[in-house]
Amino acid sequence: MATDTAYGLVRAFDDFNRKAIDTTNYYTSNTDSGGTAFAINEQRNGVVRGSVDTTDNDITNLFKDGPIYRPNAGGPVIMESRVTLITSVADGETYVGFSDDDGTDEVAITLSAADVQTSNATDAAGFAYTGAGTADWKRVGANNGSITNAARCNVKGATTPVAATWQTLKVVINEDGDADYYIDGIFQGTIASATRATISLNPAWALQGGGTARSVDVDYIYVQAGRI
Repeated sequence: MATDTAYGLVRAFDDFNRKAIDTTNYYTSNTDSGGTAFAINEQRNGVVRGSVDTTDNDITNLFKDGPIYRPNAGGPVIMESRVTLITSVADGETYVGFSDDDGTDEVAITLSAADVQTSNATDAAGFAYTGAGTADWKRVGANNGSITNAARCNVKGATTPVAATWQTLKVVINEDGDADYYIDGIFQGTIASATRATISLNPAWALQGGGTARSVDVDYIYVQAGRI
């Protein structure tokens, strides 16, 4: 962290309490045919929503700021986002976390029904859930293309998404690339060397169709990183 200033931490917060998101300067948003790109949804206090239709494997995703947050730059880097799945939690992929990519039409990390992880991003750390798999969000990571074993987040009870029920997901990556995972303020575990500490990351949300139309709502996003 920078010591020559009283503002040694870089912070970004977005509550989505306005009419539109800026996809020119702050966000990159993609969607396949039939989906609906992330956009402000007029709910109390502001929400951004992205959707997929019934087409299998179609993707809708959102990236914030571009990959500018680097864990070893006076870290840790922190991402916290309050999210909920809308309409259905059935077959389909959801990812919330950090990714090294800010424009590719992809889900950073996906899971099979048996919790076998596939990484589309080279470096990433976050939460993944597939409605076709086992219960609970999984903590996942990718380090230079090498994937970690997905682990269930079920400390102090199940964390399986419930439609239209908010959950707060938080990832903290230290200067070594180790990631700590929290859901609703409860520590869910650590992945050592979840991602490379030298790679710049950005917040990413993604959903992938599995045959059921559904959406993901994001209430807010908070990011913190060291300034050096």
